[in-house]
Amino acid sequence: MKKRLMILLLAALGAVSCSEKKTDSGHTTVPPVVITSDGSEITLSCGGYNVSITDLNEKSAKSFCKAIDSDFTEETLNNVWFCENIYGVGLASVVYFGKYASKLTENDWKKLEDIAASPEKYADIIRSEDSSKHGLSAYGMYASRIPDSAYFDTMTEEIVCDLISQKNYTRQQAFEFLYSEGIRIETPYSPEIQCAVDEVYSDAASFTENANSSFPQSACVVTDGHGNVLAMAGGNNGNAAYNRAYRTLHPIGSTIKPIAVYAPAFTQNEIHFSSIVPDEPIILTENGTSMQWPSNYNDIYEGNVTVTYALRQSKNTVPVQLAKRIGLEKCFDYMKNILHFSTLTENDCDYSQMAMGYLSQGVRLTELASAYEIFGNGGNYYEPCFYTKVLDSNGNVIIENTSTPENALSSEDAWILNRLLNYNITMEDGIAGAALPDNGCEVYGKTGTVDNKTGNDTDKLFAGGTPDFTAAVWIGFDDKNSTIDNTDYISPAAIWKNIIDRLPVENTSFTADSSVEMLSYCTESGGLASDNCPETEIGYYKQDMLPNECSIH
Repeated sequence: MKKRLMILLLAALGAVSCSEKKTDSGHTTVPPVVITSDGSEITLSCGGYNVSITDLNEKSAKSFCKAIDSDFTEETLNNVWFCENIYGVGLASVVYFGKYASKLTENDWKKLEDIAASPEKYADIIRSEDSSKHGLSAYGMYASRIPDSAYFDTMTEEIVCDLISQKNYTRQQAFEFLYSEGIRIETPYSPEIQCAVDEVYSDAASFTENANSSFPQSACVVTDGHGNVLAMAGGNNGNAAYNRAYRTLHPIGSTIKPIAVYAPAFTQNEIHFSSIVPDEPIILTENGTSMQWPSNYNDIYEGNVTVTYALRQSKNTVPVQLAKRIGLEKCFDYMKNILHFSTLTENDCDYSQMAMGYLSQGVRLTELASAYEIFGNGGNYYEPCFYTKVLDSNGNVIIENTSTPENALSSEDAWILNRLLNYNITMEDGIAGAALPDNGCEVYGKTGTVDNKTGNDTDKLFAGGTPDFTAAVWIGFDDKNSTIDNTDYISPAAIWKNIIDRLPVENTSFTADSSVEMLSYCTESGGLASDNCPETEIGYYKQDMLPNECSIH
């Protein structure tokens, strides 16, 4: 079985390396060797999406080959260098223009001539927000530089950035080093886990019950719960042109609530498991006009509710109430400086962003998955890790990447939040029941929905974990103006479950914090239950944050 999975994996990644090539500067490129978590070796392809002459505008393609002083052959078109590790017209078309080579216009071909003539100057342009000023598509910022492997694309980018920051390389020098002879990269990458993810993401039935209908794009990230990224998918149904798990920034909706509001509220002892919070809007004043905000997704407001009920019903009002209570600055600081989200701006220190997930730029799915690890590993934050060592041809370690844990939550708070997020999935009134796996593992997680100004859904997410893995799943469209309301799609929670059910199980239960007390509470008052309370549940409490006895019954 494992041998079959490895064959599938190597076929999917196009792991057969390209032959040695020379750039215009005379540097010979040799793809590095990736050492996976099980000790197997994969030679990293530096090729692109290979093109066939019959699929191209022959006149434009011939003109391009003449301009770069090369013969008009498929070998020329598939091996010409367009900076960094972008080889071939096929990949360059996706990176620079956000389209396949068969769709290139005459002006696009002219632009490719310019890039091929001086590739280095375009390296910074494709990563800039003003790339459109240079006649390039904004999709260039999102396109995978290593086709069909979001993981290795992300790994390469992380290594290059580290070589720049730690060794003072220029970006071009970093790529020339990485693609020089004898480079080896040690990684936490798991072929077994990646195969499981690929099986899900290559099957349209994983995303829709009607394969003939339109359905959204998707991306996912799987970690080991301690920072090591094991597998990724940058797109579904064969569309891996864009690395939607790393290069694309996503609004994350309600998945932000546990990490930006509930977690800091617990660290400051502002709430406990069954604290009562008003399910009602706050009053905001803008330009002298006061208004009530926000609304709940179902327009139902239930007065005073418990924290656990609000979270598993994904109430919008309650996290806004809590953000107001603890202060937006503390929410923002927790996201930026404790959980290290790298794309936040000062504009994100606001209610819509911190409590509802409408971040000004969005976040990487890789960072969302890492943030959710704190609820399953005892409260430790780890930066996402895609490689551990880069070695030169002599076996010398050039750079290392060891993820050092940082305490984001106390063990008690982490366990209480784990149980709160478990109730999201396991309780009958939780809205994330679709994430409950069949493998008997305990779970935790949170849904997220993003809508536009007209109230139509544009993105949906689910982030959560088991004792062995943490994963985040996103669905939506590359075009941010598109909506998913009229598409036939399977929910991210169900996609997440489909992935988790395929993964090996080592541990079925989380390690509980023994100092946390399990006590019955009244679902109406939030106080410790008496014999007279008609409805009770089990709550989890720090010993110095026990609620009073029920004051109603």
